[in-house]
Amino acid sequence: MRLLQILPYLHAVIIALFACASPALASEKARNGSHNMPETIERDFVDGPFGQIHVRIARPATRSSRPPLILFHPVPYSGDYFHSFMRLMAHDRMVIAIDTPGYGDSAAPGELPTIQDYAKSASAALDALGIRGERGSSVDVLGYHTGSLIAIELAVQQPKLVRRLVLPGLPFYAGEEREKAYKRNAVPETINDDGSHLKSKWEFSSIAVPSGLPLARAQDHFNDSMQCYPNCWKAYHAVFSYESDKRIPLLSQPVMLITVAGSLKAETEAARPLFGNAKIIHFADIAYGGFDLHTGKLAQTTRAFLDENDPE
Repeated sequence: MRLLQILPYLHAVIIALFACASPALASEKARNGSHNMPETIERDFVDGPFGQIHVRIARPATRSSRPPLILFHPVPYSGDYFHSFMRLMAHDRMVIAIDTPGYGDSAAPGELPTIQDYAKSASAALDALGIRGERGSSVDVLGYHTGSLIAIELAVQQPKLVRRLVLPGLPFYAGEEREKAYKRNAVPETINDDGSHLKSKWEFSSIAVPSGLPLARAQDHFNDSMQCYPNCWKAYHAVFSYESDKRIPLLSQPVMLITVAGSLKAETEAARPLFGNAKIIHFADIAYGGFDLHTGKLAQTTRAFLDENDPE
């Protein structure tokens, strides 16, 4: 009898918790109308050059003429890194997050990969999804950290496919600095019998907790980093052997660079002169965990840039 009496109160508490779970989503729904916010993110596998590629797809409730937005995540994570951001952006366009080969649920290459390999894999995924045939000949791309180089390379390889780029955090290194970064980061990982190798991974995944990232979300990121372990370092081989100083000047598309108070601010600013058509925006109030903690601001800024000079 007591259980029946408290059930209504438990129900009210659960509803309140869900309502408070994502302030960014709640505010975005209020601005744009909840009818056009996707309630679910689809997951699928398509064939690629290294095996199956895992993708996440968020679709608007009503058909959109805007180009799809393709997301490339940072490593060692997966497309889940953009979970909230996908839902905000998908109220008026299709959004697709592609797991980089060897990360998330995408099959890993047999050999050490290159950024060119990752870009070709992304292109194969888009072909398999029929994006060009269904939506026209162009997509917009956003790449974060490692993903920014994949976005750049895809745009260089296929300038008619990629319309605009958003790059919030670019690991730009050249010459000796790139060689030093390679030696620091492209190092095979160990598995220690006392589990001590897990501590640094947890610290990395939970770096935004002091800024407000929920522990449960930090655990999500940690779980992602364990999917690629002990081979997470292989993407750093790709990053720090990529001659971005030679590839960036080949871009012809409009680019928006975003810097924050956390990592890669100086590196992104150093790369700016190489872009022929780029603007840069700095968010001093964002340090770490931007796509979890400042989702609305990043979505609003991205949408404004992608929709510049485009008809409603």
